[in-house]
Amino acid sequence: MPSRYSFLIKLLVSTTLISTVPLLFLGVYAFFQSTSTVQTKVNEANVFILQQSQSRVEQILKVVDQVSGRYAETPFVVNSVAKKMEIEDFQDIDLLAKGLLGVQTYELGVKTAELHSIQNKWYIKDGGFYFGTDTTKAAISQNSAYNSRWLPDSDQAFAGIKLVKAIPSLAAEPKGYLFVRMSSTELAKLLTGGFSTRETMIVDDKMTIIIHSNPDRIGQNILSEPWSQELRKADKTQGYFNSTVSGKPYSVIYNQSRYNNWTYVSVIPLEEAKKESASIGWATLTACVLLLLFAALLSYWASKRIYFPVRSLMEFTMRHSKPSCGGVVVKDELHWIGNQFASLHQSKEQLEGQMKIQSGQLVDYFMLKLFQGELYRSEMEEKAERFQLPVWQRYAVLVLQIDALAQTRYSLSEQDLLLFAINNIASELIPIPQRIQAMPIGNYQVTLVGSNADNHMELLSEWSALAMSVQNAAEEFLGLKVSIGISRPYTQLFATSQAFLEAKEALQYRIRLGEKAILHLDDLKPKQAARQYYPHHLVSELTQAIVFLDKDKAEELLHQFIQDVLRVESDPNLYRMSFAMLLTDLIRVLYEMGDTGGLFAQDHRNEYEQMFGLKTPQEIEAWFKSQMISPMIELTRKRHESSGKSISRSVMDLIHEHYDSDLTLEQCALRLNYSTHYIRRMFRKESGMNFSDYLAGYRHDMAKSWLSGTEMKITEIAERLQYTNAQNFIRQFRKLEAMTPGQYREQKRAEQ
Repeated sequence: MPSRYSFLIKLLVSTTLISTVPLLFLGVYAFFQSTSTVQTKVNEANVFILQQSQSRVEQILKVVDQVSGRYAETPFVVNSVAKKMEIEDFQDIDLLAKGLLGVQTYELGVKTAELHSIQNKWYIKDGGFYFGTDTTKAAISQNSAYNSRWLPDSDQAFAGIKLVKAIPSLAAEPKGYLFVRMSSTELAKLLTGGFSTRETMIVDDKMTIIIHSNPDRIGQNILSEPWSQELRKADKTQGYFNSTVSGKPYSVIYNQSRYNNWTYVSVIPLEEAKKESASIGWATLTACVLLLLFAALLSYWASKRIYFPVRSLMEFTMRHSKPSCGGVVVKDELHWIGNQFASLHQSKEQLEGQMKIQSGQLVDYFMLKLFQGELYRSEMEEKAERFQLPVWQRYAVLVLQIDALAQTRYSLSEQDLLLFAINNIASELIPIPQRIQAMPIGNYQVTLVGSNADNHMELLSEWSALAMSVQNAAEEFLGLKVSIGISRPYTQLFATSQAFLEAKEALQYRIRLGEKAILHLDDLKPKQAARQYYPHHLVSELTQAIVFLDKDKAEELLHQFIQDVLRVESDPNLYRMSFAMLLTDLIRVLYEMGDTGGLFAQDHRNEYEQMFGLKTPQEIEAWFKSQMISPMIELTRKRHESSGKSISRSVMDLIHEHYDSDLTLEQCALRLNYSTHYIRRMFRKESGMNFSDYLAGYRHDMAKSWLSGTEMKITEIAERLQYTNAQNFIRQFRKLEAMTPGQYREQKRAEQ
């Protein structure tokens, strides 16, 4: 049993320490750090404020510049400045004056806007039209009219800045200019907004004050200020530094504008920042002390409130708990309650685990019966509501099947494990509630999915994307090629069994489309009545290639046969019927060759069962090659070899019989029912020489026999031995015997 109030004491101590120690450290740290950090923060804040003020000022200047530019660049203004105005042109003058009123926006601080014609010496000002040249603007028009820029106003009667825009803007010699004046007082209001500093100003590149919070200082030069040299030497476009003015420390904040090369400057006394930092430090310390006292009182009150339900709960558990076996040391009230609840939680988890397993099994059993169509409609609806299956506007069944386990690292016995692995992949890639159920059924992995899309193409695209993700994951993680059949969309769960059959039917079209296919039944069913196609001529050529032992030709004809059959849109069962007919024709050839079935003795399954179990064109082609064509060619070769007469002997007999004709290797192959390639290879292997060399040698022997034993003319011998002319025969004979045919005949006669 725990001691009384042990947990309350621990709670009081821990809450007091947790609440007071951080506050104490925070107060001390804030007190000592505030004096050194506040100034930096204030400077950074003033830099930001200066940037905001600069942005406001430049925004006004840019707006005025854009409005003035649009007015100055209009064809009417450009043409008007270039011509001489008279009083009779009062309508054009009135339009120009009204346009100037549009430029003269009082809300933006524009005081006056003037239009001057340098070439024709007239100008419009304050709504009036004047002849001559405004002498106060003559220097500006000559020196600055070629460019559009803001300048300080040198007019003593007006404190502000002016915008001079040449007309036309890109002309080497402008014909006129637009002159816009703004008051420094209005801009100074924008510049000083938000500041609590002594001085804020804008200086140009000559360090002359253009705008100042004190209007009396406008036009003065700041080079006499002690901080002006540091400002000119600054290598950054913005920042701050400390300086001394009249023996007092100041912080100078600056920001150079890229718009007009003006510099915005704010000069702030450091005493104000230091006083603020000191007051913040003392205020922080005072607040921390008050918070410490408040935290201590709050800790006591909260501990009492927290402890009351803990004590009540402990007394309740003590009354209803079973006597513990063994001496377990209990540290405090919570430890006692924790032990009791741990025991209760363990019992609860065991019970929930058993219920979850049984519930999952019930859902799987229900879905299996749903896929197989073994539920009544009322039973299906009642159980779907009980198991809380998601409700969608459209449903579809995705049926996945492994294309082939051949040429993979898996065996057929591992197919069930692979289907469970693919089922886990599908469950992870297709999220709930879109995935209603995923489970393996037989040789398939089946997934029931839902969607709220109304458009048929959107549904197919969405479900195709899900199928492709599962297909790619199966190939990436398991190294398996799989195909997926997708049923037609349907609206009622009761139609799931029919959709399951449709998806399996779609999978059958792999026999035409090949591996890694995603198959929609509506896209695959032929638009017209299905018909069967069986290329008899290719089968005849295929059997002839097998008889001639031409394996390459036979495999080429097999590939062409499969492609021609699958090229015709038809039902998958008709495709299989064509392949079954091919198998029948090949077996008939085997029986005619004398094979009684020993060729397939190693496999207990019937050849037709094997063939009908194939799914893709690649599988079918590989099966026919390995199970039919290669064994048939090997069997034919063995039969020829066991016939008692070698290939080379048969070819030699043909040469001996037909040496005086235009005999070729192809003709020998045709007469012996072998392929040319096979005849060539076997003759070289058995005789040790090429066909042409043996034929030429035999003809040479016959020539020597005729020269020594007959009176045949040399031209007649050359003709009978298929030489094109006698000279070729003489040349070849001399090459072999080192003498001409005539010399050879004379030598043989002399020997006799």
